[in-house]
Amino acid sequence: MGKYGSRVKKTPMPKRNTVNPYMRGIGCLLMLIVPVFSYAAGDALADRGFGYQLIPREWYGNITIPPAVANFSSIIRTVANFLAGIDHLPATLILAVVVLILLGGLISVIFGWLYALFAPSQYGPTDVPPPRVKTKKYKR
Repeated sequence: MGKYGSRVKKTPMPKRNTVNPYMRGIGCLLMLIVPVFSYAAGDALADRGFGYQLIPREWYGNITIPPAVANFSSIIRTVANFLAGIDHLPATLILAVVVLILLGGLISVIFGWLYALFAPSQYGPTDVPPPRVKTKKYKR
């Protein structure tokens, strides 16, 4: 029998490859709430004329649909007329994308900070952290 051999089978530690269902639910809600909030914030900002210096002024009006697109199909005409009826749609969408990126980044930073604060230990009960020893490079 070898020095390190053993006939006793050790049970493997259970792997934690699953995500907590509560975290899945929070993520699902965030995927729904953040874009809706971003669109609402972009609409409110465009309504107040935010970004006149950066966004062209034509984008703050209603969009015009080319006749070739409008006469293509009755369904496309209906959708195009609906989109043309929304005030300052291009500016709203641009501002909504900016708000979405900023809000998503802020939520990611906050989540990362909270995870680092409340996460379980990196090491298990039988693990020992690696030693903080600097060794010299081996030379012959």
